[in-house]
Amino acid sequence: MERLGEIKQSSEVGVERPRSIALVIGREPSLHTVFLSIEPFRAANRVSGKALFSIDFIPADAETPPTSMDVTLPVTGSLDLGRKYDLIFLLVTYDVADAAKARLFKWLRRQAPAGAHLCGVDAGPLLLAEAGLLDGYTATCHWTGMASLKEFSATSRIVEQLYVVDRNRSTCAGQAAILDYSMTMLRMMCGDALYTLVCNELIYAAPRPAEVRQREIVNGQPFMINPILNRAQRIMQETVEEPLDMAEVADRCGISLRELQYLFRRHLNTSPKKIYMALRLQQAKELLLYSSMSIRETGLACGFASPSAYYRAFRAVYGKSPQEYRSDFAKKSTMYGRNLY
Repeated sequence: MERLGEIKQSSEVGVERPRSIALVIGREPSLHTVFLSIEPFRAANRVSGKALFSIDFIPADAETPPTSMDVTLPVTGSLDLGRKYDLIFLLVTYDVADAAKARLFKWLRRQAPAGAHLCGVDAGPLLLAEAGLLDGYTATCHWTGMASLKEFSATSRIVEQLYVVDRNRSTCAGQAAILDYSMTMLRMMCGDALYTLVCNELIYAAPRPAEVRQREIVNGQPFMINPILNRAQRIMQETVEEPLDMAEVADRCGISLRELQYLFRRHLNTSPKKIYMALRLQQAKELLLYSSMSIRETGLACGFASPSAYYRAFRAVYGKSPQEYRSDFAKKSTMYGRNLY
């Protein structure tokens, strides 16, 4: 899957031509993500003694220049300029104002056929999906937007992992994962020699593969101690919208229902049915917090055939109705540095 489309790799430290990078930034970005995304390329310039990469900072919305924690980021480019880029990071944590989206989408749609490799970071993949630029691609995003991304991009394969490079598109969870992604891109663009020098410069000793999961939703570590439990968890997560009978889950794991129940009791002190419900309600909670779906739609997306069944199950775990849960969160719009997309 990790193919760079039009971006070609150089086998020498001396890259055949300078490359241009654009960091398109939404309001109140994660400073951690901003700096880690570009530092490998800045380090490549330092260790090579050449201007291998140029970097522009462009606001996703000209009306809201990127500022975070009273730190104002420089603006060195504009969506109005005709410059073409080799690699574009679309870094968004909050949604972009509707008035600015048309301009942003038009610019991205011009850059893509001109050869730019587009990378959505954090909630940036949701904007790429909304612009129709992720259709048919495998993609990820920050876990808080995962359920929403699935709804936005029905023709994409959505996976929860650190980052994905699929042809001329990339998507990344952001935060610490962006360093792993940018180091991977540097290696693919410039080869092993320069990559090794930058690793030493940044003391980057433990690269993480793209496929590492961002989190384990329910008791992540106990699942990993047994391959059958791990398989069962993945099956449950992949079928949240249309839950399977437990006998079908067991069959897909290659064991009997009784054996599956025994493994859950022995290792997790619970039943597979309860874990399945916990996964469905976790997804419902994320949709309530980080999507604009209606209450009824969030229930249907998590396999609840009737609103009453959904409300009972949700209240039993979270102590309030789905509507109350969403309303309470909306009053704290900066929780986790995010708001409803």
